[in-house]
Amino acid sequence: MLLSILLACSGPAEEACEGSGNICTWAGTGIAGLGGENTPALETNLYLPIDMEWSPSGVGFIIDWNNHRIRRVNEDGTLVSFAGTGELGDGPDGSPAIDAKFNHPTNITFDQNGDMIIAAWHNSRVMRVTMDDEILHFVAGDGTRSYGGDGGDPMLAALNLPAGVVVDSVGQIYVSDQANQRIRCVTSAGIIDTIAGNGTAGYSGDGGEATEAEIHASVGQAASPANRLALSSDGTLLYFTDTENHRIRVVDLTAGTIDTFAGTGDAAYAGDGGDRLSASFYQPTDIAWGPDGEMYVADTSNSCVRRIDTDGVVSTAAGKCGEIGYEGDGGAAQDALLNRPYGVSVDGSGNLYISDTYNEVVRVVYK
Repeated sequence: MLLSILLACSGPAEEACEGSGNICTWAGTGIAGLGGENTPALETNLYLPIDMEWSPSGVGFIIDWNNHRIRRVNEDGTLVSFAGTGELGDGPDGSPAIDAKFNHPTNITFDQNGDMIIAAWHNSRVMRVTMDDEILHFVAGDGTRSYGGDGGDPMLAALNLPAGVVVDSVGQIYVSDQANQRIRCVTSAGIIDTIAGNGTAGYSGDGGEATEAEIHASVGQAASPANRLALSSDGTLLYFTDTENHRIRVVDLTAGTIDTFAGTGDAAYAGDGGDRLSASFYQPTDIAWGPDGEMYVADTSNSCVRRIDTDGVVSTAAGKCGEIGYEGDGGAAQDALLNRPYGVSVDGSGNLYISDTYNEVVRVVYK
């Protein structure tokens, strides 16, 4: 996939794009719209790209959020629709992914078989695309925006704005059930249960049982996707952005307890060069692991990406926190301007991809 990255990144001089720590636009024109099929990434309009992810085989997929599609990055650096017709709808189950309808797919991950798992936000469902035949299947949620079903069949359970998904090594799917203020788990045995959050929007419970804690994701018609997830490498810790609490929190899946991992709770930009618990974030939305165990944070309302190293020290990885704009391609990522990035991901070479959502592009920071 590195070849397609270099082909797509053809705005500034190629050598500038390739430089370690430099940022470059990778997909999108900067104009909101519906791009064509099999067109070069930099010539393809996107409409609020909210996230992207890499499959186990190294293929990139972009969530073209307001176009209600998931797009695939071809080997030649062109983009093509992979799932979704663009029409608002719900599936149906068993349909080819390209013929399916979505209502704002928001987050994707891949399971141990290499199949795509989708947080279908306004559909209030979790879905799977089996990659060998590219067929869509419903996994959890009955399509109603409500709460119910713990201890039973996930297909009969009610979800409310599932905004994030992550899968462990045995196929358990963790779901950020945003408007229900909970994190839930679909077990490999086919049971759904709550593992964190008591359903009340707030901040409480650190050091205690995760299911008794208050977490806080935005709700209502003006809500944005929030509270995305990441697992530790050994699968024992589940991290999530507690977006409206301006923190990153962590659930010990063995002990069933919750704690704050980073953030003071102040909606601000502060703390670079210091400890993660003394740093301030502003509506962090997404997190992703780097190749050396560092955590990248989409610090959305600060319009930057932050980095937490393995010693717990916070720094800015991209953008000028607190400033909004679109500039800096070909130069150092910390000198660039972003506009409310909602997604971060890292490829197999350690390159950082930023869904620079309100600039209508995906950008890359080279390792």
